[in-house]
Amino acid sequence: MLVLNGTGHGMVNNLCAPSQVATDYALAGQSLVSATVLNCDLDDDGLSASVTAQKREWFGSSVGAWQHLRTYTIPYALPNQTSPAFDLPVQPLQVRDNIFVCGDHRTNGSINGAIQSGRLVAEEIL
Repeated sequence: MLVLNGTGHGMVNNLCAPSQVATDYALAGQSLVSATVLNCDLDDDGLSASVTAQKREWFGSSVGAWQHLRTYTIPYALPNQTSPAFDLPVQPLQVRDNIFVCGDHRTNGSINGAIQSGRLVAEEIL
């Protein structure tokens, strides 16, 4: 499950619990929750406080029992997507017999871009 911020306010862009898919990511009986924040200029303490406040708005007081483990700053997590990056040349989905190409490099550098590209190839195969 991916929780998307559709409110238009707050620092958290999305949140997920990868341990719900890969149980080894957390101790038995616990969950690992990952929050993604974009374009933040706060220090780690300020960021942690802001993210915790937003999670408390979303999930209530139980967030107080959650333990912050780490903050990773990834300055170039996605490729440059400023214009004209979205004006990619149309490329054939099928490059040879039974060989198709998909990936976010074919649409835009994102999970959504990868999903869209995979869907287009699946539709082409069908």
